[in-house]
Amino acid sequence: MKKIANAADPTRIYVIDELSLALDQLRRAAAGAGQRQVPVREIAAAIDRAPSTIQPYLRGQRLCPPDIYESILRALGVTNERLRPWLEAWERIAEGSAEAPKREQRPPRPLDYTSVFKYRVSEPTRPGATVSIVTGDIRRVRFVEIWVNSENTNMIMPRFEEFSTSAIIRFEGAVRDRAGHVVIDVIAEELAEKVNGHTPVAPGTAISTGSGELRNSNGVHNIVHVAAVQGEPGEGYRAVSNISRCVTNAMVEADRLLHNGSSVRSILFPLLGTGVGGGNKADTIRIMVNAAVGRLVEPDAPISSDQSGIRDVYVLAYTDRELALCVDEFDRNPRLILESKGSPA
Repeated sequence: MKKIANAADPTRIYVIDELSLALDQLRRAAAGAGQRQVPVREIAAAIDRAPSTIQPYLRGQRLCPPDIYESILRALGVTNERLRPWLEAWERIAEGSAEAPKREQRPPRPLDYTSVFKYRVSEPTRPGATVSIVTGDIRRVRFVEIWVNSENTNMIMPRFEEFSTSAIIRFEGAVRDRAGHVVIDVIAEELAEKVNGHTPVAPGTAISTGSGELRNSNGVHNIVHVAAVQGEPGEGYRAVSNISRCVTNAMVEADRLLHNGSSVRSILFPLLGTGVGGGNKADTIRIMVNAAVGRLVEPDAPISSDQSGIRDVYVLAYTDRELALCVDEFDRNPRLILESKGSPA
């Protein structure tokens, strides 16, 4: 690992999500030749800890002990002259955690209701365009025509029993017998046929398929599979570096479907790359919202002669924590205007 001067500004770090993002920046700056960022196993070896021990700290899942934190910083090239602001950032987060209300310390709670926080886009090229938050389990969403599936660069959908949006889409789209056993794996088979062995695909690649049984159960016309995570041997999956491109490519693919005769106008995004990919949720939401709004206000975005195209973009907030992060980022965006808050879907 190489020494670095200043890859991130620790004086602007106040919460653990910001620390996780800053550590990612340090890992990229300290990466060696041919590396996108310093691997977890390399950091672990440098500080004599197990990769499984430090990975939750790097992902912002919990605050690491001060001695391990300092060791990680030194392993990533932070010199003695630069160390003090980083230690002060840790102290701010630790003090904030101690003073936080108990409700912030409990695990995120899945939302058991479906409601919509609707935001109108100011000065869109597509009249009436909105970017909204929809809460709860994706299986209860029955009013969005295109669902985006956060997929890996190998475009291989996970097993039915895994806990992920992709696994839900695969199972709910399959034809099942009376006992609930899958007899035709509709969506996964169509995706495999379209990819035709040409994997891995480039990060951000978007490929559309039909929706299988989701058409009847949820009114879904198409699934757009976007390569939002990629795996490395011994490292597991991580979010791709350009989530913005994932959003844009998915919306471009949705518009292409419309040009081919589809009547779709709405698209639903999960938080791309934040599941097994471990992406920072606050940062991911900000990037996704900016990309979606950017596409809706883009003057040169190719849409049909009657100005039709994707009009309504939804971002899924599955837990109360995700909802709080979404509302915060949506409210901060200067190009979004709140129209309705928490309306029943």
